[in-house]
Amino acid sequence: MNRNAQLGRVGAVAATLSVGLAVAAPSVPAATAEAVQTAKNVIVLISDGAGYNHFDIASLYESGTAYNQVEVDPTTGWVEQVPGTPTQVYESYPVQVAQSHYSANGRAAYAGNDAWGAFGWVNDGPTDSAAAATALGTGVKTNNGVLGYTPSSGRLTTIVEHASALGKATGLVTSVTFNHATPAGFVAHNADRNDYHGLATEMIDSDLNVIMGAGHPLFNDDNAHRNPYYQWISAADYARVSSGQTPYEYVETRAQFEQLADAASGAPDRVFGLAQVAETLQYNRSGLANSTVLPGTDPRNSVPSLDVMAKGALNVLAKDDDGFFLMVEGGAVDWAGHANQTTRVIEEQIEFNEAVEAIDTWVQENSNWNETLVIVTADHETGYLAGPGADPGWTAMTGQAGELPNVTWHSGNHTNSLVPLFAKGAGSELLAARATSWDRVRGAYLDNTDIGKTLFDLFGNLRSGTPGTVPLEVGLGLESGAPGTLSLRIARVADPVQFSATGPAWTAALPSVTVRDSRTDVQARAGGWTVAGRADDFTAGNRVIGAENLGWSPRILSSQSGANPGVGGVALKNPATLASADQNTRAGVTVAGADLSFTPPATADYGRYGSEITLTLFATD
Repeated sequence: MNRNAQLGRVGAVAATLSVGLAVAAPSVPAATAEAVQTAKNVIVLISDGAGYNHFDIASLYESGTAYNQVEVDPTTGWVEQVPGTPTQVYESYPVQVAQSHYSANGRAAYAGNDAWGAFGWVNDGPTDSAAAATALGTGVKTNNGVLGYTPSSGRLTTIVEHASALGKATGLVTSVTFNHATPAGFVAHNADRNDYHGLATEMIDSDLNVIMGAGHPLFNDDNAHRNPYYQWISAADYARVSSGQTPYEYVETRAQFEQLADAASGAPDRVFGLAQVAETLQYNRSGLANSTVLPGTDPRNSVPSLDVMAKGALNVLAKDDDGFFLMVEGGAVDWAGHANQTTRVIEEQIEFNEAVEAIDTWVQENSNWNETLVIVTADHETGYLAGPGADPGWTAMTGQAGELPNVTWHSGNHTNSLVPLFAKGAGSELLAARATSWDRVRGAYLDNTDIGKTLFDLFGNLRSGTPGTVPLEVGLGLESGAPGTLSLRIARVADPVQFSATGPAWTAALPSVTVRDSRTDVQARAGGWTVAGRADDFTAGNRVIGAENLGWSPRILSSQSGANPGVGGVALKNPATLASADQNTRAGVTVAGADLSFTPPATADYGRYGSEITLTLFATD
């Protein structure tokens, strides 16, 4: 596959350059440079365990219509896409693709022909939520049960860590315990997803601005007081967050959450919200065995709903002018799927949908789709939910509004079935462009690691640009279409300098470097000076392209005494000379520059890679 190459934003303290390029890449949907540059805010909503049918079952109950139903006969290969009716807000989003989510040590692949060729294929070797969340939160596959580490125990950078390092606010909200696998996968590092005390400590001590969920040690699943039970959070951690010993403002009652959701102004900078339930907001409440009653039959807990928690989180995070990252999880959809509990899977999916609607409204009223990206998806499918009479073929679910739909369940575990992804807003085209695989039933799909990688790409990977450094950024495959040009922009210069591709490499110019030497001979000790530069590796989240792929050809732009340029064609992985002068050529003002040449490896993955050149001036004998 031809890789696109885009060299973007090369900047110094006094100068910033940006270069854009597009190269043809057949079969990849077109994405404009303007659409994929950045996202100020990213909101990811995950209906844990929700396959296509989990998303549809709520719509069938509410309106008697579905959106993504299919009929498939594995013996003949016959596939029918049942006409669908969009009723949920995300079903109108411009990007709608499927997602694969296998783990590193499970089946470790998705094969569409096999998945639709034998009904039981998807049941073998599925991912768990820890591995899936790690892939979503880091862009890297890992083993089931592991959070924030590679299969070989290498520590991964999470999107929460990355966003925090860029000065953005971050938050995690869930309808299950705050440190369950999915929220933890976006921030934590632990080889055991069940080390809840360790996860709680790491999350509390992280840079998160918002943590919200269940896991209260003093309440049961019916929102009633109980003797302290520290399963999810240690007594010490609960004491410090609930008594003001951390930077978080602590909230726990429904009224407190609702007040936070209504506080468009005056919200605190950091909030730890622990709803007054043990494990889930609503799913585990009494009546769980009533799987054939209508949703809402059993009295609900008096705790905040997921949409209220999400609105409260937004009020905190939106205070940050640099933007934010927020993950909101409808976690108990998965719990209902494990139990094949039709009534409560509908309840939980409806509550998730209401959170999506609240966030969609917030974007329209408080932000805009040019700066905020909303992604709605799942981490995997749970329960193998299907229509009546399914197995060995796939049948469509049916139902009337206000009635339980006609469904069948075929597992009490996770499956490898593809799940849907909906996206709208800043950079959503980049997700569409990554959906380069094809499933004969669900169509174009991407992998869960593609989502994680895209999050890093949309926030960018530029370094701080401290004195003496030149930040670099190169984007590979972020655009597609006809061959394009490179564009260079220097700070405080109105018109960009245009570049053309030259063979396999793309070129740009280093910002000019000025050396002024007014030392006396005694001060210089009969010596000269050298300016040297060295580049860091290019990184895009957890993807790396070595600095050996960046080289330069130094030039002396002007010199009052006759300084010399460094050797051309030298890679910047190790220190290389930009310019030098001896005793006779050192005095006065010298202005040096260099032509930069970046040649991406043929195996380079798509991404928006950041690096920087560190320039050092030192005296020589």
